[in-house]
Amino acid sequence: MILTIFGYAKTGKTLLFNLLTEKKEKVDKFSAASTEFHKAVVDVPDPRLEKLAAFSGTPPVHARIEFLDAGAISLGEVKNSTFLDLLRRADGLVHLVRAFADEEIVHPQGTVDPGRDIAAMEEELKATDYLTVEKRLERLAVDLKKMKSKELQEESDLLHKLKAFLEAGKALRLYPFSEGEAVQVRGFRFLSAKPLLHLVNADENTLRSHAGLAAPARDGRCTALFAGRIERELLELAPEERAVFQREYGLDGYRYIRDGFIQTSYSLMDLISFFTVGKDETRAWTVEKGTNAFVAAGKIHSDIQKGFIRAEVISWSDFLECGGFAHAKEKGRLRLEGKEYAVQDGEIVHFRFNT
Repeated sequence: MILTIFGYAKTGKTLLFNLLTEKKEKVDKFSAASTEFHKAVVDVPDPRLEKLAAFSGTPPVHARIEFLDAGAISLGEVKNSTFLDLLRRADGLVHLVRAFADEEIVHPQGTVDPGRDIAAMEEELKATDYLTVEKRLERLAVDLKKMKSKELQEESDLLHKLKAFLEAGKALRLYPFSEGEAVQVRGFRFLSAKPLLHLVNADENTLRSHAGLAAPARDGRCTALFAGRIERELLELAPEERAVFQREYGLDGYRYIRDGFIQTSYSLMDLISFFTVGKDETRAWTVEKGTNAFVAAGKIHSDIQKGFIRAEVISWSDFLECGGFAHAKEKGRLRLEGKEYAVQDGEIVHFRFNT
């Protein structure tokens, strides 16, 4: 899974990248805007996986996330940005929004207003998709004049619908794509169709005043807040000192960004984790919520999917409580499920298949 961090200049993108990945890329509030981007692949922390691995005595293999720090985008320039490909290749977008006060850093619009910036970026993403649709429709019109094609006509009809949808001010993540339509437009990698997390970077003084911006995941979009600079300073302290300084900053109960970020991202993107426990490794796998056992089997290996017979399923907690597969089977806690069974978050799945 790829998550791309992007936003306007001087919002704290590289600082966030460092907090999420434990990297130490240079952060300088006075540096010029750069086209350089940073990349890191990190394990998805999961206490359930660690407990399962400890029980089975095999190494844990975590699911992984690739983070891209796309650098700064000038106001109104998403569609012309050299970073457009970094946004399009992402499975999900993380828009970093400034809410912290700093007289030395001038906001491009003169004042700090995260609500305004969130709305502006959403409009930019839709405008970029609109131009993509318009350009493709122009090409299709030329091609359809040269020859009649059912496939091209269907594409043209769908893109006209998407154009009208965008003209109505709606993001494409809200469009009710059929399964066939989703396949048809997959190659466009529309930005407003991607899951979008607006992450508001505040400080100890503005964190509470902007709390009203926070919104849970809904329709592929959510908004969360954190205090980047203070969090970086706190993480440099020993745990016992950290609690003291949090109280001084008025941040009692503050949740560090990495602790909740991946959970928020999974919820936003409708993702779950299931586990396999074998003699060589204990592994976490990431799939979309509602994925059936047959598709989940293919996530592991195409041969398992091809020869699929049944899936043996048990929740991770029942597995540990029973003391393994054998005892779980004796107690009737291990279930057999077919191809269409929707795998649930936290389940251990053992696939029976023909070789």
